[in-house]
Amino acid sequence: MVSCSENRVYQCKKIISITQEIAKESQANRKTEDIQEALQVADSFEKAAAEMRNLSISDENLVKYQLGFANIYQGYAQTTRKFILALQKRDINTVKLMQQQLQQLGQKEPKLGNRMNSYCQSK
Repeated sequence: MVSCSENRVYQCKKIISITQEIAKESQANRKTEDIQEALQVADSFEKAAAEMRNLSISDENLVKYQLGFANIYQGYAQTTRKFILALQKRDINTVKLMQQQLQQLGQKEPKLGNRMNSYCQSK
């Protein structure tokens, strides 16, 4: 039994490591008005999504969290790029829509994190 819980703890840590890394980077650039910086953040989210998908996770509950984070990060990357393109085209309707989508992703991420943390801390 101990090895199973250690395995789950280790797998939780792998997921958490990626979430913490991308959280630091996105927080540092959250208020940027520089398009190039925003595109770099989108690239970072895409990289985090790929890293998350490539983790070797065997716990089926953790796989759901892993894929949930990967999808959220991919969503951030794509939506950020669409937002920037809409800004450049001065397409206000699309800008507003992308802002809403970014807010929705921003609400999903902590909820998913809280559920995963609860699972990771359970025995």
